[in-house]
Amino acid sequence: MSKLLSIIIPTYNMEALLPRCLDSLLVDGALEQLEAIVVNDGSRDGSLAIANSYKERFPDTVTVIDKPNGNYGSTINTALPVAKGKYVKILDSDDYFNSDGLICFIAELQSTDADMLVTHFTVMNADGKTELSKYNVYGKEPYTYGKLYELDNVLNDGYIRFFLMHGLAYRTELLRQMNYRQTEGVSYTDLEWVTYPLFVARSIVFFNINLYQYNLAREGQTMDPQVMARNIGQLEKVTERLIQFTENHHFDDLSSIRQRFLRQYYLNRLRLVCKCHLLDMPRENFDATHFSELDARYQQVCQSLGLGTIRLYPDNKILHFDAMAYWHHHHHRWPSWFERFNSLCNRVMKKMYVRIFR
Repeated sequence: MSKLLSIIIPTYNMEALLPRCLDSLLVDGALEQLEAIVVNDGSRDGSLAIANSYKERFPDTVTVIDKPNGNYGSTINTALPVAKGKYVKILDSDDYFNSDGLICFIAELQSTDADMLVTHFTVMNADGKTELSKYNVYGKEPYTYGKLYELDNVLNDGYIRFFLMHGLAYRTELLRQMNYRQTEGVSYTDLEWVTYPLFVARSIVFFNINLYQYNLAREGQTMDPQVMARNIGQLEKVTERLIQFTENHHFDDLSSIRQRFLRQYYLNRLRLVCKCHLLDMPRENFDATHFSELDARYQQVCQSLGLGTIRLYPDNKILHFDAMAYWHHHHHRWPSWFERFNSLCNRVMKKMYVRIFR
């Protein structure tokens, strides 16, 4: 039976949070057009039993795939070939959907054929505060909701805020036609989910719907800067795969607008890896030799793809000091006292930004 929306739910040792995730989907007004694919990635707790119990209750909506552990990308690669929905979206099992938003989203899917769909999402922080994240440019929402746009016209504004997994869904056949696959065995492959389709997608639509509820409060969350610094090797591997994908997929054949956008996007990805090394990683874990090799590779990539120069200015926009330039000149990180002061400024300016623009 065909569906309008397939939701892929990667699950690893999430017995405490998986029921909340599934309960947010299995609501009246969504069941007939929805497919929830729970991919149990070798969990050692009761996640599989919980998933199967929901399958028994909702056999026409819930599908369960049990597989050996292969990390995040392997769950997407396993689920995508069997997805029945016209559109497909990922939902991590420690997160959930706004149920009312889901019903509205499914209703909108009945009248669109766009390749990419963008919705709002809520970020739930560790301090208990929430932020509604919308696609906007300095506080302004530039696109009419529900209107079909050519993707190049949107990419031309150069703003990358909506390129996060939580806000995106795709036409399933688009991914199948490009033989979409994610890197297996590592985390952070959601970067591939938001990047590879840009090489083939042609249309995009924005919906005024708050759908994804993104849980940053869970201990051990992979986007925690400390966790990311510990897992920096995985982030480096995925970033290298992004580079290789670009080198192998006729980058020069893309429109000039798309090339310009991807250069900006890739430069930002390289900057993120460098930031983990130079700013977020505990000083005692910093390996200058490894970073020198990584820096040389990234300089070569910047030259071959025409990305420009990696600049690493503080997020706070107050301290206009380039950490990469400092590294190239001194071959070590900023002094510890300066890093502490920079971190304080970042926190202050983030609070101000949220108040002004969100």
